[in-house]
Amino acid sequence: MADVIEHVETHCLDLPYRKAVQFASVKETVGRYLLLRVVTRDGAEGLAECVCRPAQSGETPAMLAAVIKDFYAPVLRGADPLDHNRLLGAIGRVKGQRTAFALVDVALWDLKGKLLGQPVWRLLGGGPARPVPLAWIVHGNSTREQVKEAVEAIEKRGFAALKLKAWKRSRADVEMVRAVRKTVGDTRIVWVDCNGSYTETEARTVLPELAPYGISFIEEPCRFPDQARMARLAAQLPIALLGDQTCTSLGAVQNLIRLGAVGAVSVKLRRTGITESLKVIALAEAAGLPVVIGTDSESRIGAMPRLHLHAAIPSLAPWPAETHFFQKLADDLYSGSFVLKDGAVTPSDAPGFGARLDKKKLAKYRAR
Repeated sequence: MADVIEHVETHCLDLPYRKAVQFASVKETVGRYLLLRVVTRDGAEGLAECVCRPAQSGETPAMLAAVIKDFYAPVLRGADPLDHNRLLGAIGRVKGQRTAFALVDVALWDLKGKLLGQPVWRLLGGGPARPVPLAWIVHGNSTREQVKEAVEAIEKRGFAALKLKAWKRSRADVEMVRAVRKTVGDTRIVWVDCNGSYTETEARTVLPELAPYGISFIEEPCRFPDQARMARLAAQLPIALLGDQTCTSLGAVQNLIRLGAVGAVSVKLRRTGITESLKVIALAEAAGLPVVIGTDSESRIGAMPRLHLHAAIPSLAPWPAETHFFQKLADDLYSGSFVLKDGAVTPSDAPGFGARLDKKKLAKYRAR
C-alpha cells in the first residue's frame, strides 16, 4: 500500500542572532520562524521553514500555523505525498496565503526526494551537484561599518559577491558604494538594495551616479504606486532594476517584464515556493533576464531548498545566491552535512534537501 501523509505539524521558533541585525524596517536580536513538518505514515518527513517579520510582511508564525492547521492539514492528511500538483491545486483554493502555500510546496519537494531516494537538485534535472557561490548582504549603519563588513565577507569568508544596503537616500549612498568598490576591487559582483527607501525624484537624481562603480543591479529603489511608474524609472536609469518585493507571483513578474520595469528578477521561495519559482525562472530566461535567488533570512534548513534550486538550473550559475543569512544566526535546528567553503556550499547527494531535524534544539528554541 502506498505511503500517505499522516501528520502535518508546525512549530513556532525563536532563533538567536550572533548580534543584532538592522533591517530596513526593524532591528532584531532574535528571528521568529515557523517550521513545517509533513510526515508520512512510514515516518518520512518533509521540512520547510520561513522567518516572520511582522513589520515587513504583516505575518507572525502563529498566523501561518493557523492557516496550515485549519485549511491545509485536513487536505494533506491521508493524501499521496507524490500527488504534488493536485495537492497544490486543492490548498490553492484558500486565497491570499502565499507564504503558507509556499511552505507546503517546499515541504512536499523535500518529502518527494526522500521517498524517491533522490536529492531535489537531481529531481529538478540538475547534476552533478556543483558548488553554489553565495553573496553576502552588507547592512551596517555607516560607510566605515559597511566597508569593514564587506572586506570581512570577501577576505575572511570567501564570498563571491556583495549586496549593499543603500538606505540614506542621498549621495552618502554613492560615497559608500565608491568606498566599498575601491576597497574590494573591480572584479567582485556588487549590487545595491534600497528597500524602497528612495522617492522617485531622489532615485532619478542620485542613483545614476552609481554607474561608474560597476554595479550590476539596483534592487527596489522606490515604493512604486504602480508598475508603469517603475517602468518609467527603469528607462531613466543606467543600471538594471532588480525586482524583489514587486515579484510576488508568476503573473506579477510577467507584467513587470512586459512593461520593461525590471532588468533582473529576484526569486524568493517564501513567495513562490519551488514549483512556481521554476516557472518564474523559465519566464525570465525567455526574456533574457538574469535571476538571483534571494534570501528570506533563512537558517540552514531554509537555505538548502534555495541551494538545490540554484544548483539544478544552469542559467542561475552566473549570479551568486543571497543564501547566507544562516551565518548571522547563533544556532539553528539543522542536522546533516552542510559545508561552507570559500563562500560556497555544495548540496549533498542525500535524499530530499538533505536536512534532518535536531529534536533537542526543536524543544530548546520553541517560542514560549
